[in-house]
Amino acid sequence: MSPAVHTWPVITLTFGAEQIVAEANGEVLTYPVLDATTAHEVAADAATEACRRLGLKACRVQGHTEDGSIFEMVVDAELGTLEEYEPPAGPRPTGPGHADRSAARRGGSSARTRTAGARSGNQRRRALAIWGSVGVLGLTAGASVAMNLTEGEGEPVAVVHPPPPAQLPVPAPAGWDTYGAWATPMSGSQVQAVLDWEGRPVSVDGAKLIGHDPDTGVEQWSRTAPFTVTQLGLFTVDGQTRLAAATGKELVLFTPDSPEPIRVQVPQEATVVLDGGTVPRLDLPNQKSLLVGADGSTAARVVPAAAKPLEAQGADLIAVDAKAGKVWRVGTDSAALPKPARLPAPAKGAELTGVLGSVEGRVVAAWKDGKQTLVGFYDVDESTEATAVKQVAVRELDGAQITTSTVQADRVHGLLLASTVLVDVDATTAHRLEGQATLAAGYAWVTDDGEQSQVTRDGATEATTRADQAAVPDVITDNGMALTRVDGSTDGSLYALVETGPTPTATPTASPSPTASPTPTAKETP
Repeated sequence: MSPAVHTWPVITLTFGAEQIVAEANGEVLTYPVLDATTAHEVAADAATEACRRLGLKACRVQGHTEDGSIFEMVVDAELGTLEEYEPPAGPRPTGPGHADRSAARRGGSSARTRTAGARSGNQRRRALAIWGSVGVLGLTAGASVAMNLTEGEGEPVAVVHPPPPAQLPVPAPAGWDTYGAWATPMSGSQVQAVLDWEGRPVSVDGAKLIGHDPDTGVEQWSRTAPFTVTQLGLFTVDGQTRLAAATGKELVLFTPDSPEPIRVQVPQEATVVLDGGTVPRLDLPNQKSLLVGADGSTAARVVPAAAKPLEAQGADLIAVDAKAGKVWRVGTDSAALPKPARLPAPAKGAELTGVLGSVEGRVVAAWKDGKQTLVGFYDVDESTEATAVKQVAVRELDGAQITTSTVQADRVHGLLLASTVLVDVDATTAHRLEGQATLAAGYAWVTDDGEQSQVTRDGATEATTRADQAAVPDVITDNGMALTRVDGSTDGSLYALVETGPTPTATPTASPSPTASPTPTAKETP
């Protein structure tokens, strides 16, 4: 009986010019390649040892070469063979005579096993026959053996160890404890974690993306980009989910059902933008932006003179001239731009001081009306023949004018943060915060007077911690864990923190001063 193999790869082999690295269940084995002619033997040895350490007889293997090629293989730890994998053509037939045919097939496999067991080391590993001068691995026949392995009876059982728990080395975010139910190394990567198409946290380790089970941290899937990843984002493009991995000048897309990257052709002078709308965007210095499709294709959109790209909205680009208050929705690659719309002033004589941003086609702008600050919300019409906007709400704010030099956006939750003003774009609300803040995971994390506060989208303080240097989570999973990195940390680990009850704010021991002013809040204009 042939041993069964997992339907998903358990072992990853990375083929380099001088070494082959086998990785399985968090354990890494490095094998030097002294002679290119024996690289196929080294690969088989590495995969075999990794398979044995998993406690398996046979195992799926995914090979990665330096040029980005990916090979699916199967290793047999008993024979020390590494061969090409092809999935079974379909379910086994049933009926009279099938038992005899099945027995004959198993008998043939046993005969091959006995023969293979007597081969020399080089002959045993002849399935990996070609090691090209450019580092490309060529595979010869061996699919029948791999297929027989997948047809083995019984479910394979691997000893899969979840990532270990760990203590966060800095104060935890307000509302969470420093205890991490699990932690996984990111090799110093500072890329923010995201949630994948099923709500699983995704970590980055160099060029590798790993999707984890939220409860245990066990690897559920992996993808490998042809470069070291510095940006990560999840998009729904043309109705299809895509995980985008990028550097400033390179971009690939991954689908939920394939490890193969979709390479996007990025012009040398372009800059990749993953936080600028509903699709990835490539900004060019010649007043153009390229919007990326689900298949990796791009569509050019002209950016009007004196304007800047504000948001990619599907196949359209929303651009704005913040000084003139003009907005364009560009839906073709024609140089004949649509007629722009001008943002209407929320009050007579109000002066536009800045555009905070746009989320899902809703533009948010700041105005000055005497000593008062106004926040206007404007929906951009879907027509691209002539741009039209509609004012949907105006909010009044006490205090100083809003600074728009640095604006943070959390598009997943529809939030903007400009200076100390938190804006809920969907609910059309604005709240002034009591201190500097970081926008992340659907909250504003405010630091002030030695404390960090977790502030909700409606401006309410949900939890506090007496540590102004507390960490900020990248994302919060559905099971209530805060996925947190430590900025500047050398190990770059990602910690899954267990949620705790809110820490109450300090209760004053004396009556408040009669001169103390109340917390400024947003006022709604009738």
